[in-house]
Amino acid sequence: MEIILKADVPNLGKLLDVVQVKSGYARNYLFPRSLAMPATKEAKRSLEKNRAAMEAQFRKELAASEDIATKISATQLTIERSVVEEERLYGSVSSSDIAAALKGLGFNIAKRQIVLEEPIKQLGNYSVPIKVFAGVEATVSVWVTAKEK
Repeated sequence: MEIILKADVPNLGKLLDVVQVKSGYARNYLFPRSLAMPATKEAKRSLEKNRAAMEAQFRKELAASEDIATKISATQLTIERSVVEEERLYGSVSSSDIAAALKGLGFNIAKRQIVLEEPIKQLGNYSVPIKVFAGVEATVSVWVTAKEK
């Protein structure tokens, strides 16, 4: 399947490149994340006409996402959880908990953008990476504390 990339995609291509990929990859990964669009004749014609405007729009979105990434990196989240034994949590802190805490601070981050290998199960300070935009990543400091009884 031939597609036009709407953002830089690692190991595939840069913005506005026309590339060939398997249809499942395009349908299940690239299209839902708005990283690509089908390369129809009309889309190719439109691409050539509006290339400069599309590149400017992408650069504008990239600059805005870098600003958001800077603000997120300067943020510290505190999440309170019940503790069973010393520092072990009753339950865990997952990416959806972190997304909800960020949403409470005014950041519109989806849980799929949060890169958490496994849920946090102990008290402490954790650095959690967040993919803000294609190629833009922020790291938020998450403090997990014991809930007062």
